[in-house]
Amino acid sequence: MPGAIHSSSPGDCSQLQATASSELHIPDLELLHHYTTSTAYTFSLHPLLQTFWRVEVPRIGFTAPYTLRAILAISALHLAVLRPEQMQFYITQANTHHEAALKLATPEMANIGPDNSAPLFLLSALLSFISCAKPLKLGNFFLLENNNIADWLLLIRGTGTILDIADQSLKTGPLASMFSVRAQHRKFTTTKRHHVLEELCQLILAEVQDQHMVHMYIGTLDEMNRSYAMCLEHGLRLETADVFVWLIRVPYEFLVLLKNYEPLALIILGYFCVLLHQLEWMWCMKGWSSHLLSQIYDQLSTTHRVWIRWPMEQIGFLPPM
Repeated sequence: MPGAIHSSSPGDCSQLQATASSELHIPDLELLHHYTTSTAYTFSLHPLLQTFWRVEVPRIGFTAPYTLRAILAISALHLAVLRPEQMQFYITQANTHHEAALKLATPEMANIGPDNSAPLFLLSALLSFISCAKPLKLGNFFLLENNNIADWLLLIRGTGTILDIADQSLKTGPLASMFSVRAQHRKFTTTKRHHVLEELCQLILAEVQDQHMVHMYIGTLDEMNRSYAMCLEHGLRLETADVFVWLIRVPYEFLVLLKNYEPLALIILGYFCVLLHQLEWMWCMKGWSSHLLSQIYDQLSTTHRVWIRWPMEQIGFLPPM
């Protein structure tokens, strides 16, 4: 009879339940639940951005498997911190989802457009969180992996390309709230360099003869100065974008110098550690500023170590005796 509702036999119901149960991956559901009820609140202190990470980011993730995988990876790493007795279990889950996210996203980066710009932009942010959230290891240089520039860093630098290609669609689409908060922070500008960066510029001018290198080094410091102005002059609490934007804006040549452990590049990175220290209210950033500065300290000669005395004092880093 048309429109009638037919009851199922007990056998049909049990078969349906078995099929439905076998299609659910409970560990992944646990990760998604934890993300929306806990992890999403830890990326920002701004209520609007907390809602954005909790509501909009998973919604976008459902349209892009690589972004969803990154969400699950960072949630697993958060649980690894909160449940140390199950740390290895959650780290294994995180690694699986992280590797899948990278594999799925890499081809997409070659075809950036309005349809995939938002999920790729979010992926870059999530990858930076994931890299920071992984357990600290001796020799882990943050920006380098196996003596090469880290894959996650190359991917987040791709956000500059994303902005060039899809700037307007990003700022008016589902990421609009994120960009509106960033626009408020960009209003805080400075007309002069912070005094410690100015002193470092003078040291560079005295040390370096090649004018191209002088221009590049001072340019990287001027990019850093924007974030210094926000937190040290205007007293703003920095968001992650205020810090990591420096890694997007510095020239690739500077990253190559870091890869080769060039002293002046390492010294400049030491001043970046002061900005990283401003983010240690986040669970995934705890300890990173001191860890990275210790790696820099180990690579520098006694003469060059004097140049990072100020960052060491700001962070409270004491070298081993």
